[in-house]
Formats: sequence, structure tokens, C-alpha cells
Amino acid sequence: MEHISKIIDKVSKQEITPIDTGITYLDTAIGGYYPGEITTICGDECCCKTAFVIHQVCRIAIDKKIPTLVLLDYTSERDFLSSLVTYYCNIEPDSIHQVLESEEYKEIVNDFFCRLKECPLYIRRAGWYEDKKTFDDIENFVDENNIKIIFVDEVMLDLGPYDAASLSCIGTIALNKNIPIVVTCYVWSDRLGIEDIRPCLIDLSRRSYIHGHDVVIGFTNYEQYWMYEDNRGNDLHGVICVEILKYRGKIKEKYHYLPKDILFFHDYEEKN
Repeated sequence: MEHISKIIDKVSKQEITPIDTGITYLDTAIGGYYPGEITTICGDECCCKTAFVIHQVCRIAIDKKIPTLVLLDYTSERDFLSSLVTYYCNIEPDSIHQVLESEEYKEIVNDFFCRLKECPLYIRRAGWYEDKKTFDDIENFVDENNIKIIFVDEVMLDLGPYDAASLSCIGTIALNKNIPIVVTCYVWSDRLGIEDIRPCLIDLSRRSYIHGHDVVIGFTNYEQYWMYEDNRGNDLHGVICVEILKYRGKIKEKYHYLPKDILFFHDYEEKN
């Protein structure tokens, strides 16, 4: 057993450098993604959770060249690649599924794939994280490829025991490898009313395994509920509500409106 003085000395010398999100509001609120922590992105379907992952992967793996692993549960590798292309190359097709076969975008896609091959980005189908072989394979993969951050899209929170076990295993990987893991989770599909649609801690109280996560962020797309103005008169067109539900043991009530175009166009800042 290691003496506590050695452990303290080792911990005090460790450098803790978070990976920033590149979104000012989030970086101010949570300070970025910290090693060993899980950041959970929660919300209903079509609330831009996967779009957020695409935005972050492009920024972190492609622009900043940080070794990144993406674990897909329900999205196919093909759809994920299509989404990467449409976001990074600012393509607006009728369907992302048409991009890879389109003659119109053939040159753009080929150029993007050539660039993508030079990036430290890895995409794997996963699921059943509680399976020991899957768990060991992921940990070995992290070591072999010097992975610095993992994105998991998308874990379904159906209150079942397998969901709890999966998230527990994902948390163990974050701690064992001392890297941040960002998980998107589908929750609350039956909220009613403008105030109640915003995610809140009541939604998570029945899901005790969420409470162990360091940062919990709620996404709400009001337009899917046909709501275009909030009770303060703010225009809800083209925005998602982002709320920090949990921040390293602290509870926050503030929320922020984030333009969807930030998550759908790589040159959004240049356009604006």
C-alpha cells in the first residue's frame, strides 16, 4: 500500500488542464472538460445533443488535433461521418444521408476525408459497456492511441438496470484513464408547459446514477414543442436552451440561449 504522503505528493504534481468547449457561455460556466470527469448532456430527442457532439469533435479532434475517441450506440458510423462533413464544410443538403453519394459534393467530401485521415479521431461502435471484454477493449484502445477525451453518443436513460451499469462503467473509464468523457443522454419526453419543458433536477431525481456525474447540462429545443416565445418575451426561433443542472456538486438555476447555427455551421462566427 502506498503511504498517504506519497499519494499527496503525486497528486499535487499532476497537471490538470481542461479541454475547453469553445463556447464562451459553457467555458465560463463549467471551465471546460476536466480529466477524470463525466459531462452529461441531457435532453429530449431533436434537441441538438448530437449536433453538439459533432461541433465539439470537429473543434477538438480536427482543429486542435487532440486525440479523440467517439463511441456510438445508436448512430451509425456512416451517419456520423455525414454529419461531420455537413457541419465542417458548411453544406446544407436536404438530408445528411445524401452527402456521401452526392455528385455535387463529391470533391468537397473527398477533400474533407483526406484531411480527416490526418486527424487523431477514432470512431467505434460500442454499447454494453458493462461487458468486461468491451470495457477492457476501450481501456486498451485509450492507452494504445493516447486518447485525451471520449464522446459517447447516445446512452438511453430508460430507468433500466443496464443503463445504470453502462454509465457506471463509463465513469470508471474516465477515472482509470484520467480523461474527460462527454455523454449524451435521452431523457424526459413528456414535459408540458413553457416553464416545465426546461430540464430540471426533478427529471433526474429518479436516475440516481446521474448524480455521480460531475457536470450535467440540459438541452431544450422549444421549437419542437411549437413554442416560439418564452414568458419573458424572448424569441425562441433558432435557439436551444442550455442549462447547467449540476456543476461539480453545485446546483445552478441560470440558463442560456444558444443559437443553433453555432452547432450546424463551422464558419458561424465568420458569418456573424
